[in-house]
Amino acid sequence: MLRYFLLISCIFSFTNIQAETEIIDGNKMLEAVNKRIVNINTSELVSILDKDPSAVLIDVRTPSELKHTGTINRGQNINIVRGWLEFQISNHVQSKDTPIIVYCGRNLRSPLAAQTLEYMGYTNVKNYSDGYFSWRDESLPVNISDHEPDSILYRKPVQVIENVYSA
Repeated sequence: MLRYFLLISCIFSFTNIQAETEIIDGNKMLEAVNKRIVNINTSELVSILDKDPSAVLIDVRTPSELKHTGTINRGQNINIVRGWLEFQISNHVQSKDTPIIVYCGRNLRSPLAAQTLEYMGYTNVKNYSDGYFSWRDESLPVNISDHEPDSILYRKPVQVIENVYSA
């Protein structure tokens, strides 16, 4: 009888250890995080930016992404790459109560950034879940630093009059 009890105990112990060390993939993690943070859509973001000029937009995309696609052109917009957020946010936002809205391109990195900021003690954090591309596609103000980032020209040449082109 003691052997059976020990065998069953070992089996349950192994099962419990295995369950505790299960690897969670990024999509499941993102799903859980999105349930815990405050997500806003495009119309809510426009409303916040219209009402509160102190709101800070944090774009967590890489400089290369910004160079090729642009960024939201409203209010205080700061680019802090997701991997550096924890180390650089205090250079830009000193008060824990400052309204902060984080965003990325497709809502994959910004929810994790919002959760991190809340964990760090910031109390007024929202995630723009529609993402930059929705903002741009709705023809809202964007800032594009270079229309042809892979060229030495600012934008592609266009014909002004016959045989005359301008970039």
